[in-house]
Amino acid sequence: MQRIATLALALTAGIVAVPLPALATPPTSTAPRSPALVSTPPTSAPPASTPPVSTAPGKACSGYVGLTFDDGPAAGNTAALLAALKRAGLRATMFNTGQNVEANPELARAQLRAGMWIGNHSWDHPFMTQLTESEQAAQISRTQDVITSVTGVTPELFRPPYLDTNDALRAVERRFGLTEINTDVDSRDWDNATPEQIVTAAGQLTDGDVILMHDWPPNTVAAIPGIADVLRTGKLCPGKISAVTGRAVAPGTRALDGVHTAGRIEARDTGARYTWPGVYFEGRVRGDSVGVVLDDAVNDYELRIDDRPPVTLVTPGRTTRWVTGLGAGVHDVRLAKRTESPWSPGLFGGFVAGPGGAVVGKPAARSRQIEFIGDSWTAGYGNTSTLRDCSTTGGVDRNSNADQSFGALTARTLNADYQLNAWSGRGMVRNYGGGDPGTDYRTWYERTLQAADPAVWPRPASWSPQVIVIGLGINDFSTPLATGEPWPDEAALTAAFQEAYAGFLRKLRLRYGPKAQFVLTYPTLWNTTALATSVEKIVADRTAAGDNRVHALHYDLPLDLLGCDWHPSAADHRLLSTALTDYVKTLPLRW
Repeated sequence: MQRIATLALALTAGIVAVPLPALATPPTSTAPRSPALVSTPPTSAPPASTPPVSTAPGKACSGYVGLTFDDGPAAGNTAALLAALKRAGLRATMFNTGQNVEANPELARAQLRAGMWIGNHSWDHPFMTQLTESEQAAQISRTQDVITSVTGVTPELFRPPYLDTNDALRAVERRFGLTEINTDVDSRDWDNATPEQIVTAAGQLTDGDVILMHDWPPNTVAAIPGIADVLRTGKLCPGKISAVTGRAVAPGTRALDGVHTAGRIEARDTGARYTWPGVYFEGRVRGDSVGVVLDDAVNDYELRIDDRPPVTLVTPGRTTRWVTGLGAGVHDVRLAKRTESPWSPGLFGGFVAGPGGAVVGKPAARSRQIEFIGDSWTAGYGNTSTLRDCSTTGGVDRNSNADQSFGALTARTLNADYQLNAWSGRGMVRNYGGGDPGTDYRTWYERTLQAADPAVWPRPASWSPQVIVIGLGINDFSTPLATGEPWPDEAALTAAFQEAYAGFLRKLRLRYGPKAQFVLTYPTLWNTTALATSVEKIVADRTAAGDNRVHALHYDLPLDLLGCDWHPSAADHRLLSTALTDYVKTLPLRW
């Protein structure tokens, strides 16, 4: 994974940005604080985060199970299987091979019409671990493409043929946004199990479990009525398999129901994907315990419940992290992404309540909104470190907390929702040291998932910030121009910077309307005044053109820059926040 980081060398109150070597694999330990943080549910009882769904008159679900059928669709058996499932009132996940979908497109569409979900089962059913990485990717991508083309649905689940898997294959699956689904119960219908034996296997299912069956055995079709009976007896309902947890959940369950967020996310029924730093999720849960559903082996998070001390989740992986011992009543829960991950999306699957509890209502959105646009300063790079060299204390990621950056602090002080759209090392026209030529901050600004996906963020009408704070330019000017860069000298770079900044502002003004207030911030750089003079000129030009809602704010502050690599420390971010908050309060805002 490529990463652009910055190193700030301070003279007076300014910085210079230089690249860092790739970080080592981050540690996975964490130091949870009271209340207790655990990775397993507080008891064996199912979480009560969703209301029961009726399975029959007078019957309620006590849990959900995932019925799965592999290897379809096939001309000889799929129609009979779908008819049997429909008669029994059952829904299931069909793990299809790409070649069968290509050969039988109408049967794939029939699966959807019958209320089934579709997963990826490779193109032609090989032993996936015996293939090269590129061959694995081809098996998966080709199947994704044909299923999407035929059905209009893009699978989120992958089952490896023969359940043959390893970590390397799972890494390839994640590149395509897929969650691997194995099985809890094997019906052994592939081994000539009788209908009675298949029904007996289904009787072993408990809440959240997944059972492996196949599309092609006639005995499986014959077992469907009996499977329906044993589920009904156990008050279990057929569920949809969550792409976040890999467990069966109530159909129609949306992970973000009851969750408030203002960040740039790719929303799915099963959760939210995101890369930008500082993305946060807020919820309210009644009961003694709350679980946080995550699938993220790259980022760190800060979890806050009520006014208790925060808990740091370090690269949690695919898990539900439980916090227990909260006491009775309704609790406010907040999860924030601490770190940057432009190439690696995290996935949040919602908050869940423990036994006897419930997710209760969605926290209201705030009427005030602020968007922060910037680089490593805005991202909170290395801000929790007390050493400028943090290589021996966990590196940059372990010492960064976007939730304690000046932007997050300012927004919370002003009771505003916010976005931190920041990327370390990026500039308006020039990245640090001329790195990654041909791209700059503007290349990525429009995207939902930065470098992980080129899709443009579909800005909802609900996101219309009254204040936009921009902090770009440090990386453009803090290092000397090198031979071969597009600008022969600083004067040419300055002209290009000013032109690009002015164009960026025009685009933002068009997007957010004539009443939005823009605050263009800058620190003192040790090596040049080009950034300061550029920002002040841009503001003056806008004012002269009749736009008096664009302002310049110089951070002329006694910063210690004790964060990683001479970046602002936690104390510095508090100073920056105070200065910015005080300035925003002077603006003629009606919010």
